[in-house]
Amino acid sequence: MAAPVIEARDLVTEIGGRRIHDGLDLRIERGELMAIAGSSGSGKTVLIRALTLLLPIAGGEIRLFDAPVTGLNRAGERRLRRRMALMFQRGALFTGMTVLENVMMPLAEHTRLPLGLRREIARVKIRLAGLEPDAAHRYPGELSGGMTKRAALARALALDPELLFLDEPTAGLDPVSAAAFDSLIRELRDLLGLTVVVVTHDVDSLWEIADSIAFIGEGRVLARGDAATLAESDEPAVRAYFSGTRMRRGRERSWETA
Repeated sequence: MAAPVIEARDLVTEIGGRRIHDGLDLRIERGELMAIAGSSGSGKTVLIRALTLLLPIAGGEIRLFDAPVTGLNRAGERRLRRRMALMFQRGALFTGMTVLENVMMPLAEHTRLPLGLRREIARVKIRLAGLEPDAAHRYPGELSGGMTKRAALARALALDPELLFLDEPTAGLDPVSAAAFDSLIRELRDLLGLTVVVVTHDVDSLWEIADSIAFIGEGRVLARGDAATLAESDEPAVRAYFSGTRMRRGRERSWETA
């Protein structure tokens, strides 16, 4: 069996002295689209920060691409970060830069490509994210919510990552824009051979796009499976989350569009 892209074993994380995860285990296979779900405060975003090397872990082990991340020097971390990308919840675009300049920034920071080639690569990523060419010359303040998400996605794709993390990618979008973004993520996963990890509260996203869902609670992964399986979980917190009214409606919508 091929090694997983992500493997966390007995993971412990802490923020300000407060323990967030305690003995968390998680395995994500190459090419998988995994959703991370859980109630507010369960540590979903903290987990993403740990997996992307933005937060030192307090215990346990993380392996990325079958290599331990503990003890990496700065050069090793830099090489590893080039293989993955994170799209932040609010996009985190630089407001004083155009979309094109935002997408070019990782290329300028991590490569020695000439300016003209960086510009052409950025234009390709912008189109790949579903934006029209003229969006390249707009500033973030001139974009709609959906366009902002796509611009942030284009920047995340700039360095051709193998592993893509998305933190609440459809938060704040209307249902039509959210559904279109979900479809885009699946298309890009298949087209580019990505492994994708999505943190989301979006009911429709959980039903529509995830190959598997890891539900976090009590500092660990309480259950894993598709939404239908988790709705029948033996864990009361998991079953309550996935069998609520909003989840049932999401399930009905997924059947209607199947």
